[in-house]
Amino acid sequence: MKRTAAIVCLSSLLITAGCSDSKPGAGGKPDPNDEKQASAEVVKQFADAWVTAWAPDGKPDAAAAFTDNPTVFGKRLDDVDSALIANTVKVTPQGDPKCTDGNNCTQDLAIEADLRGIGTMKWTSTASAVKTGDAWKIKASGDTIYPGLGDANYLKRVRALPARASILDRNGVALTANRPVVIVGVTSGTVATPATYAAFTKNLDVDGAKLAARAKAAPAGQFVEAITIRSEEWNRLRPIMGKLPGVLTMGGTQSLAATATFARSIIGTMRTATEDTLKNAGPSASASDQVGTTGLQYAFQQQLAGTPGGTVTLRDGKTKLTIKTVFSQQGTVGKPVKTSLDTKMQQAAEAALATSKLPASLVAVQASTGQILAAANGPTPASYNRAFQGRYAPGSTFKIVTSAALLGSGETAATKLPCTNTITVFGKSFKNYDGLAAYGAGTMQKAFNESCNTAFISQHARLPKDGMTKAAAMFGIGRELDLSISAYGGSVPAPKDDTAEAASMIGQGTVTASPLAVALIGAAVDHGTAMKPVLVPGKDAAGAAASPLPAATVAALRTFMRTTVTNGTAHLLAGNGAVAAKTGTAEVVQKGKVVTNGWMVGYRGDVAFAVIVEGGVSGGKAAGPIVQNFLSRTK
Repeated sequence: MKRTAAIVCLSSLLITAGCSDSKPGAGGKPDPNDEKQASAEVVKQFADAWVTAWAPDGKPDAAAAFTDNPTVFGKRLDDVDSALIANTVKVTPQGDPKCTDGNNCTQDLAIEADLRGIGTMKWTSTASAVKTGDAWKIKASGDTIYPGLGDANYLKRVRALPARASILDRNGVALTANRPVVIVGVTSGTVATPATYAAFTKNLDVDGAKLAARAKAAPAGQFVEAITIRSEEWNRLRPIMGKLPGVLTMGGTQSLAATATFARSIIGTMRTATEDTLKNAGPSASASDQVGTTGLQYAFQQQLAGTPGGTVTLRDGKTKLTIKTVFSQQGTVGKPVKTSLDTKMQQAAEAALATSKLPASLVAVQASTGQILAAANGPTPASYNRAFQGRYAPGSTFKIVTSAALLGSGETAATKLPCTNTITVFGKSFKNYDGLAAYGAGTMQKAFNESCNTAFISQHARLPKDGMTKAAAMFGIGRELDLSISAYGGSVPAPKDDTAEAASMIGQGTVTASPLAVALIGAAVDHGTAMKPVLVPGKDAAGAAASPLPAATVAALRTFMRTTVTNGTAHLLAGNGAVAAKTGTAEVVQKGKVVTNGWMVGYRGDVAFAVIVEGGVSGGKAAGPIVQNFLSRTK
């Protein structure tokens, strides 16, 4: 039967036959008494029908109808198509028919078959046309399809996948390798029991009800894939799952990191191709391949996979032995993808996040280049990379940007900013985070160190409507990030009124940023110029994201962030070397309730970092210990 697996569909090319020297009969139709005309016409029609038969979802009936034994030939043509796994075919009649008498003619056919996942196989066969009564038919011989097939011989295709290349860290250390896996599933139909599906749900986090529905809908005798796991995990589960009714497994290899958690949201995941991931994998991929589904494995699927090779052999129908190799395609090995990640720093980031009971993310970048050294999500690893894609109110970490805006307006570190319990702007009341008592008059530096919301908001009239938007742009915030994998660069829209402007000054309202974007704010202070983030050097856009910050602004911000550690809200980090930091607490509404996210951004040496803890009570209390843990591991 014709294959129905999801494949990339190429346009069929209908090729007209070569014309004989004789002229058509009356009405433009071939003269049935002119053997060359009549033979050429039936060969042309047969060739066109063959093209249609081997197109996706095509059927052999029309092509078989032009032969003298449609039943036998139709099955033969379809079997060869299925054996080769041909996407499409071009069949081109060559030259003029050669006729030995008025009833027998031959004409060569040039055939090009696109073999899914291997390449294009070319050969020449010969169509023999015979006159039967007043009609011309093609002899139903296997040799018409491929020379040497005869009545019993067959073609055998073998596809060979090269080993997948590794994803590397900045020092060339392999982050991934081809490791043994087990594909776990069930047999189609109703063999598996409710207990079987319950075990999938409990032990493999697979929706048992959905798996059961797929199994019942699948054709008889089919393996219904559920999940691919590491072989060591299956060895642990085998005593529990192995003997359950309907459970089936297949062994294989997959490109994986050393552990299931390591850099998972960056490296990405792999699984058997789906319709969508097959398109991304390119024309050499097959529906049975393990392909990248997320992260770098998806973004660089074709580079990492290389191209498969394969052979087609002509086999003896009785002995099954190879008569000869009729096609051979050499595969090409994949090429590694070198990232900017630092293995030890990534491990430190993941270990630090493992100490949190709440969802958290940590990003570390090299301030002077923008290269991403580590990006982790925890405490439980997930494929969703909120470190890059999360859209959060940055809270008081954004006072770095606000301070730059005020310094640019003519204020200085010594400018007096009043810290009151509350402040009202355009009818909206703002307050400080819990635990900060109003201290009255103080400098901008003190307001930064203590993270006084009302002090900064009191200066909102100093800034033009787009003042915060322009200041954010100085740090690269608000631009599209041209990374190999999806990332969010933040947004600071021009405020619609004074209230929105006041909210933006403390990183609330319509201001949003990802942990990566916030880390880049810290990097801009450290380096003096905002840099574009880079994950894959040579691939991702690199260089400055904005003009250098004014020297006086940089000097003031560096002092602000350092004194926040020595004598401010980030004092927890005081024992971790020459660290500079800013804490942040952002209020967000979730399901009608106001909750807080805890932030911390900073730098030490040439490494800038940002941490967010969802639901964290404050930056100092929630994010601070994670940063401290991370810094202690990266001395």
